[in-house]
Amino acid sequence: MRRLNSIRILRAVTATTVIVHHVLIQGGRAFGEFRVDVFFVLSGFVIALALEAGTTSVREFVVSRVVRIVPLYWLATLLVFFGALLRPDLFNSTTADIHELLKSLFFIPYRKESGNIFPMLFVGWTLNYEMLFYAASALALWRFRRHATHVFVAITLLLVALFVAATLAHSDRAIVVFLSYSRLLEFPLGFAVWFAWNAGLRIPVAIAAPGAVAMYALMTCIEWIWPGVSPVLGNGVPTSLLLISTLSLESLVADNALTRALLYLGDASYATYLSHPFVVEAMRKLIPKVVHGFDVRSTVGILITVVVASAVGCLVYRYVDKPLHRAIRRLIDVKRRVVSAPAGEEASIRVR
Repeated sequence: MRRLNSIRILRAVTATTVIVHHVLIQGGRAFGEFRVDVFFVLSGFVIALALEAGTTSVREFVVSRVVRIVPLYWLATLLVFFGALLRPDLFNSTTADIHELLKSLFFIPYRKESGNIFPMLFVGWTLNYEMLFYAASALALWRFRRHATHVFVAITLLLVALFVAATLAHSDRAIVVFLSYSRLLEFPLGFAVWFAWNAGLRIPVAIAAPGAVAMYALMTCIEWIWPGVSPVLGNGVPTSLLLISTLSLESLVADNALTRALLYLGDASYATYLSHPFVVEAMRKLIPKVVHGFDVRSTVGILITVVVASAVGCLVYRYVDKPLHRAIRRLIDVKRRVVSAPAGEEASIRVR
């Protein structure tokens, strides 16, 4: 799969937006609600990029997605579980319930005591949608492997069918409410961006740079002045324009210290996404007990939290996520060679 530096930088910006959002939000709407839409549209584009050649097998796709998403998420979820078990006073609606743990680990939506349909690690609700998207992608890939366009159409139709069926069901069951969330339709918007980009659509640099900033600002304004608008319309469509604008700036990504830092932040964005709630809550609940007058929602508090959460995310990426990813990949590769090797070669493979 092609590695686009502009996308990596967009991930870094979005990860920072996520941190600021969770610092500011407390019982209401706050800046950065659209960060979810950016990740969903971007995910659709990245999957299209991965499947465009039509040579990826279902097994390769599933393994790559599971290895990328599951290990670090499970580790973070278990950390929440044991934290709630040892210090329940530090948690709001999260309890050390084994049934909720299992549902969280296996991406099964359920309703918490607060009424929200969140897993134990609350930011994991977006991963529930990601895994549903990957499941739909794997099913479509199994049926239309060598026809990328057919795969994308099949995924889109399947997601639309699930959304429509859930919407028409008019049920308050967690799974139905989960499927009737319109953001489910934002993954195909990523496909649309891929089709346009793959067809050669590029926005002139003089327009693309201010256009990307304008779409970011537009979504910020929309969430404040038009909170009831459908996320697909209010955030999904502007995100698509933001993404194509960002891609049009690919040739301008220079090799310098600032760019390398942004690229690393982008690569670490998943680790930052999963680890930043721990940092934000520590800043909110623990630091004020040590530093009198510290307010995480102040300008200084936000800046410090963003820096600390980003640094922690990079450390988790470097020392936990990457080694874990490599170790599991090696294990899978060894098992694959053992399974496919003639009987007499199995022992030598294990020794290696």
